[in-house]
Amino acid sequence: MTQRLGSKPIVGILGNRTYDGLLPTQSVDEKYLRALVDLSGVDVIILPALENSSGLENILDHVDGILFTGAATNVHPDYFEPGAEEARYRPFDAGRDDAAFRLIRLVCERDLPMLAICRGIQELNVAFGGSLHADIATDEEHHCHGSWVSGAPLEQLYGPAHELLVTPGSFMAALTDGKTPVVNSLHVQAIDRLGNGLTVEARAPDGTIEAVSVDGRTFSLGVQWHPEFQASENELSRRIFQAFGDAVRAFHRM
Repeated sequence: MTQRLGSKPIVGILGNRTYDGLLPTQSVDEKYLRALVDLSGVDVIILPALENSSGLENILDHVDGILFTGAATNVHPDYFEPGAEEARYRPFDAGRDDAAFRLIRLVCERDLPMLAICRGIQELNVAFGGSLHADIATDEEHHCHGSWVSGAPLEQLYGPAHELLVTPGSFMAALTDGKTPVVNSLHVQAIDRLGNGLTVEARAPDGTIEAVSVDGRTFSLGVQWHPEFQASENELSRRIFQAFGDAVRAFHRM
């Protein structure tokens, strides 16, 4: 890409399809924007999550990093378990699925810095051939998740849920500096079969994969929890967004 001298690097954030009354709209929770602006030190733009959009490659020529957010929707099982009962995986966002999987391919081809959160790590895993648990709250094997209550105060929803068991020698190990952080948990789906070309960076105490990286890429990190919530007040969140910002600035200077 052409270097934009004197300008801040730009991170594109993939949106989600929501509804304003009966009309579809594109939106991103402000907490993601705030974390990127305040901690990563970048400018941000929202990318539309549309089916069959032809403009993604053009857009990527003008950004220095991509953030995949969480969402209230789930990845459609046709992408990893064709024929599965759809009701177990709803609700869906076809535009988000289509745009995310094409973006992930393009981002990895370009070695563009990427941070994938919650739904984002699930999309990343599926894009590399992995699969997802439909509902870990109903799976006796997983006991660290699914305890949050819809409609509860934000501090409760995003409150500490379980320890993060970091893989020794990993990128996440450098970010945690030998500590065992406690993270939140607001997800129903989770990684089941790990995708080819991904490395596990951290797990929950029950074995659930909580963080992955893409082999051979400069900065491609996926996390299952929500580091963007009140990110400036959490040491690990600050380190994640600052490291992402550093990678984005390095790409911007290329």
